[in-house]
Amino acid sequence: FQSRRSWIEDTFCKRECAGIGICLSFASIPLTPRCCCGRLVGEHTLLETGPSMSSWPGPGTGQQEEWSVECHTQTSATDAYGTIDFQDSAGRNCHAKYVRVAVDAKAEALLQLMRSEWQMERPKLLLTVHGGTENFPLPLKVRQAFSKGLITAAQSTGAWILTDGINTGVSRYVGEAVKKYGTHDLRKRNAVGVTPWGVIDNHSDLIGRDVLRPYQPLGNPLSKRVCLNGLHSHFLLVDDGTLGKHGCQLGLRRKLERHIQLQKIHPRLNQGVPVVCVVVEGGPDIVSMVLEYVSSVPPMPVFVFEGSGRAADLLAFLHKQTAIDRCGTSPGEQLSTALAWDRADIAKKHILVYGQHWQVGSLEQAMLDALVMDRVGFVKLLIDNGMTMNRFLTVSRLEELYNTQQGPTDNFLHLLVEDVKQTHIPKGYRVSLIDVGQVIEYLIGGAYRSTYTRKHFRAHYNLLYAHCKTGRDSSGPLNKKRRADCTLHPHQSPNSSPSRPPFFRTAQPYKRKVCERYGTSQNKSQSSELGDSPLFVYNFNDLFVWAVLQRRQQMALFLWQHGEEAMARATVACKLYRAMAYEFQQSNMDDTTAEQLKTYSMDFGQLAVDVLDRAFRQNERMAMKLLTSEMEAWSHFTCLQMAVSSRLRPFVSHSCTQMLLTDLWTGRLNMRKNSWFKIILSILMPPAILLLEFKSQAEMSHVPQSQEALQFGWDTGRPEADAEKGSAWWENCPVPEADTITPVITQCYFWTRRLYDFYTAPVVKFWFHTMSYLAFLMLFSYTVLVKMEDRPSTQEWLVIAYIISTAVEKTREVFMSVPRKPSQKLKVWFGEYWNVTDFLAIVLFLVGLGLRWDSGSYRTAGRITYCLDIIFWYVRVLDLLAVNQHAGAYLTMITKMTSNMFYIVVMMAIVLLSFGVSRKAILSPDEALSWSLLRDVVNQPYWMMFGEVYAGEIDTCAGDTPCVPGAFLTPFLQAVYLFFQYIIMVNILIAFFNNIYFDMKSISNKLWKYNRYRYIMTYQEKPWLPPPLIILSHMTLCVTAIYRKHRGLSEQERDSCGLKLYLGQEDLKRLHEFEERCLMSYFHEKNQDVLCSQINRVRATAERAEEMGVVMGEVSDRVHFIQDTLQVLDSQLGQLQDLSALAVDTLTLLSASDSLQQEEARLGHCRPITPSRHHVPHSWTLPHGGGGSVDIMPCHTPRAYRSTPPSLLWGHTSRSQRPSLEWHTGVWGAGDHGGQGTGECCVPSRCAGLQSVRVDQLGLLCQLQVLVSLHGTVPGDHIYPFYIMISLVFLKNVAMLVEIDCFCFGCIQKHAIASLIPIFPVVSWSLAVGEEVSVYSLEEVEVAGPESSISSWSSQGLSAVLQPLSSEGCLDGGLRRATLVLCTWAERDVLRVGCVYVVKAIQPDVVRTWQRVFHSDTPLQLCLREIQQQRAAQKLMHVFNQVKPENMPHSPRFLDMSLLHWHSDGQWLTIERNMTGDFRKYNNNTGEEIAPCCGMEETLLAFSHWTYQYSCRELLVLDLQGVGSELTDPSVIRAEDKSDDMVFGPSNLGDAAIHSFVIKHTCNSCCENLGLVRWPEIKPRTSNEDRTG
Repeated sequence: FQSRRSWIEDTFCKRECAGIGICLSFASIPLTPRCCCGRLVGEHTLLETGPSMSSWPGPGTGQQEEWSVECHTQTSATDAYGTIDFQDSAGRNCHAKYVRVAVDAKAEALLQLMRSEWQMERPKLLLTVHGGTENFPLPLKVRQAFSKGLITAAQSTGAWILTDGINTGVSRYVGEAVKKYGTHDLRKRNAVGVTPWGVIDNHSDLIGRDVLRPYQPLGNPLSKRVCLNGLHSHFLLVDDGTLGKHGCQLGLRRKLERHIQLQKIHPRLNQGVPVVCVVVEGGPDIVSMVLEYVSSVPPMPVFVFEGSGRAADLLAFLHKQTAIDRCGTSPGEQLSTALAWDRADIAKKHILVYGQHWQVGSLEQAMLDALVMDRVGFVKLLIDNGMTMNRFLTVSRLEELYNTQQGPTDNFLHLLVEDVKQTHIPKGYRVSLIDVGQVIEYLIGGAYRSTYTRKHFRAHYNLLYAHCKTGRDSSGPLNKKRRADCTLHPHQSPNSSPSRPPFFRTAQPYKRKVCERYGTSQNKSQSSELGDSPLFVYNFNDLFVWAVLQRRQQMALFLWQHGEEAMARATVACKLYRAMAYEFQQSNMDDTTAEQLKTYSMDFGQLAVDVLDRAFRQNERMAMKLLTSEMEAWSHFTCLQMAVSSRLRPFVSHSCTQMLLTDLWTGRLNMRKNSWFKIILSILMPPAILLLEFKSQAEMSHVPQSQEALQFGWDTGRPEADAEKGSAWWENCPVPEADTITPVITQCYFWTRRLYDFYTAPVVKFWFHTMSYLAFLMLFSYTVLVKMEDRPSTQEWLVIAYIISTAVEKTREVFMSVPRKPSQKLKVWFGEYWNVTDFLAIVLFLVGLGLRWDSGSYRTAGRITYCLDIIFWYVRVLDLLAVNQHAGAYLTMITKMTSNMFYIVVMMAIVLLSFGVSRKAILSPDEALSWSLLRDVVNQPYWMMFGEVYAGEIDTCAGDTPCVPGAFLTPFLQAVYLFFQYIIMVNILIAFFNNIYFDMKSISNKLWKYNRYRYIMTYQEKPWLPPPLIILSHMTLCVTAIYRKHRGLSEQERDSCGLKLYLGQEDLKRLHEFEERCLMSYFHEKNQDVLCSQINRVRATAERAEEMGVVMGEVSDRVHFIQDTLQVLDSQLGQLQDLSALAVDTLTLLSASDSLQQEEARLGHCRPITPSRHHVPHSWTLPHGGGGSVDIMPCHTPRAYRSTPPSLLWGHTSRSQRPSLEWHTGVWGAGDHGGQGTGECCVPSRCAGLQSVRVDQLGLLCQLQVLVSLHGTVPGDHIYPFYIMISLVFLKNVAMLVEIDCFCFGCIQKHAIASLIPIFPVVSWSLAVGEEVSVYSLEEVEVAGPESSISSWSSQGLSAVLQPLSSEGCLDGGLRRATLVLCTWAERDVLRVGCVYVVKAIQPDVVRTWQRVFHSDTPLQLCLREIQQQRAAQKLMHVFNQVKPENMPHSPRFLDMSLLHWHSDGQWLTIERNMTGDFRKYNNNTGEEIAPCCGMEETLLAFSHWTYQYSCRELLVLDLQGVGSELTDPSVIRAEDKSDDMVFGPSNLGDAAIHSFVIKHTCNSCCENLGLVRWPEIKPRTSNEDRTG
């Protein structure tokens, strides 16, 4: 840990500005003390020791040196590295490694940091993402393609992603992609951010050495700095000594990319790491960066996302117009890259395509790399494209595979080699194939012999490397590097050339060498024989064993599917994995690996069972042949033998295996019921054999026959010796001529064959030997029960003969076993439990036999030895009972209980000894040393376990016997002992046995079926004569062995010994084809099960739903686009219609002007109404008639112009141009008849007269509406009665139009009136929905001239009606709540009808806070001060616009704000016009401001500076915000005084805000144009200074 810290601090540095005077260069603002590094002078670390401020060079003094990183910064050890804990999400792992490095850091050190310290995986691809750094919108389709494509490419290839690491721009989209599609594993989230240290917000929080720092990625929107993106896994924080300046990381990032490009994509491949540039949006700098990438050597590919905007779209367009896709890498390099990525799909689709030219040996090297790198998909792809293992696999390549360091080897193979050789092997030892063969024999055990350890392979192996002139012995390692020409193909001898065809689908079966006839010449040389024998016959078998020994399960499963003898290879893998798991446990290695190996073993065991089941369902006899056919490639074992050796119980207990074992057990006997009775009767009465039934040759074709059976019956035991079906070794043996066989001889052969078939059946041997064994036990019991004479009796001689002949038989079993070495023979033989007991019984009997010949006391010892020996022979009867299905299951349980009770018995013995020793020591303190002492210690405590407590001896002091000291303790000790031993331990043992019983009961049948193979094989190999007659069989075997040796039979004939099925080439070929069909059928059914599984269906449905979602999204986007286009088109057509209608209406109004003037004159003569008198612009009324119709000039009906601005509807005529006429209004009655009332009214006298009014009257009303809209209204209170008149006239005309009998306001529904309001803007809005309010405004009053005025509140408010539109919280601020309202009616134009306004209320918390200052009417007081504050800012802005120079074209302004009283709840509010557009905030009331990017922003920031200087440091206008040049809600900051009065609202922060603004404000060109004083000359006023102005 300490070395790690010291390495980082010694390797990486940080850079800081030196802070000396020569490095300072001021900006265009003369008096701003800011260094070129971006910091203020006071922020430099060396400011205290540096020159004084007065000695720094000014803007015009001396010649300044240009600031540079190399000259004006100094380096020191980095002080910021560790882990960042992002605080933005609690539901995921948000930790990221980071380090602060200098801008000139070495790329080698950075890569070492990332690989060694940060434990990042080796990059196989580098995706460097460039684009816009500011936030930009990305279309949904492009965003999905970018996010999913980027993460899919990164995860499938193991790529690193390089970005800027900030929380804006394209880096933010990369973080979102990692969050949505990425994995939660930190080791696989290789998203590296290369970020400038000086632009990180709150980077001082990250300072610390090897620390965990919390970080909040939420920055200030007004700050120039950026935040880190919390979805990156690592950060390189590049420091060049500057602050707030971007771009310093690009050089270091480019160096790191070049260095990573030089690294190997894989240790085995010479291919470098590919680097791909991904461009999303971006500015002009991206174009130059892309040019640099494509111009580099070698050129780097650039991936541009079209549709993301700006530079990306430009590059995509240029590429479409000019570029031609070219690939500069060869197919071999492309294949190596895809191999490193493990993307077989890419290689299949783009590389290994038809017509591709490949160099000689390129695919062989690719196959070797794929095997070493464990790329199963590539191995399959190469095999499908013509690669054959026959030409690929050589000795050197196979040894290279065994000596590779890739994959989960853990040097386990070397440990196995050490166990085999019983010696320590040096480091760097290269394992040879002979060593591998010895390891395979060690793991499989028994009589298995690997191909690599046989003589012919050793000869080829030694001859091969002797030809290469590389020294080694026959079994030692090859320690020197092999030359390239030491590659011998599998079907090629060292001195021959390959003559095989170039392609083989599978390996050809090995053709057995036929034995020579007697007397055939055998003088072939050994070299000739070796030259004709192949090294690797079954290539897939060799690779399969390699994959198993290397523990590459997926590769082993794939190779298992290829080649022949799939079921046998599954059993071999099961055995190897099981043995390797055992070795792991014995070596005290990883238990997890041992369990994993056991799982692998069970997987292959299940595959063997599945294939057997599939074959058994298709063809029972062919499946049985698969079990017992000899496997040339696997040490001439059978599949059944390998399964038994692997302890694959499900395989052995399968129905197919049990049927075969039943056929083997009964032999040629065809018996179904009472077989034991028939067999015993036939043994006792041999003529009864002729009455038994025997199976035919066809029924026994699948059952293997022993060699003796084949030699005994020429036409019964061997398979069809047809030339077309192949030949076997026994076909060349001499056969009697057909013409010499007479009927007598044929009949003799028939009876002889019947007798042979009967006595050689294993079931007959079992009963024959059992009967003999029972007779032997009877004789042995008689011998030990009766008096032993000096000389052995006849019965004893028979016992002696039986046991000695049994000993000879056991010796024969040892020497006739398959293993070659005597030690292996003994190891295999003693591996059987009953052989051990037989050995002990025979040895003990021979000892007793030697002792009984003595006439003295030794004879008694010999007799006692007999008595003990007979126990073993009686126990041996249990093995005979194991043949029975019911008794065998119970014997299996007993065996399991006996083997598992060892530890409990040991614990019981410990408890027994602890009590027995202490009890004996207390009761017998004066005991002398003798054998009886040990007996007394154990005797009584042992019997106490079975209930004998010796009650009379518990109290030893009772009676006359003297009491020994401490005797009173023995009863207490006995009680404790009995409690633990009798109650606890014995009951635990009983419960243990009970548990074993129930566990074994469920599997006892399978265990018996598994053990049944051993019983059958035992009696299959035994001679048919039982002891002691078995000695005759032994003599026959000796004569036969001498005869064979005299004939000079080959080694293959001795390998043929055993219970195997020998098939010719054609039969073997058909058997392999059958197995292959079964395997294909099995995988087809398995794939169908996977495809039809519920999980797969759900996955397929989800994929289809996702595809449909994408399609629906595209359709939705197109629909929205079409709708937007139609809407724009409809708007344009509406504007054209409005303009045309307006033109027609204007012409109509001009033509009707004369008629209107006449109507106006006629209406002026109407008699006035007395109650009130008002001035209105015009006097309009309807003609009074008694019920006749009035002819009114028709006009066009006005339309609701959707594009007509309100100014055109309401008019802009000045007050001087508006005519002022006087008219007298009356009281409008709801049902007045004939003018009865207090005054006359120019309205119809009867409702019935309304029915005859034509529709043209509505046209007249429309003309009046438009005319009033054009001419405006008269000032004063005259507008409201005029609106009422117009409204009533409109409603009456509507009533006439629909032929209502009586006009009544209640007959018109509210929604009907509201629906007509947009058509007729002059209708009284008081009838619409809304609430009544009063509006008070500040009025300007001149006091000393036009240039001097004061603001005063209006004495009387004006009424209006407002309709709330929304109450959403998005408009709220820190002090006020805002609501949008619509003005539906207003008095005297105090508000514009139809316009939207913003009504603001003071927050309740603010009101409660200021109640201590304003005890009454607190909201009113706060609203008044808010309005005064905005009016003060408005006046300052007015002066600012007058004094600013002409080169500042922008003239901002503040909105008018009025006081509003809401009548319904009595609340005091403020109201102002609503602004539409992009609302921006330029600074806040704490002095922070944005970085200006245009003239308007510079003007507004200069305005704040100007207000402070213009008001003599008394006032400062901040919190500038608004849309464009229209501003609202400013904060007028006033220097604090002694009074507690608040003048400009609660947002005034006083001197603190002024001081903060002085520090944070950066003067711009507008400040310079206004001639504003620099901050060093303007100091904030203190509280002790006198305030003026």
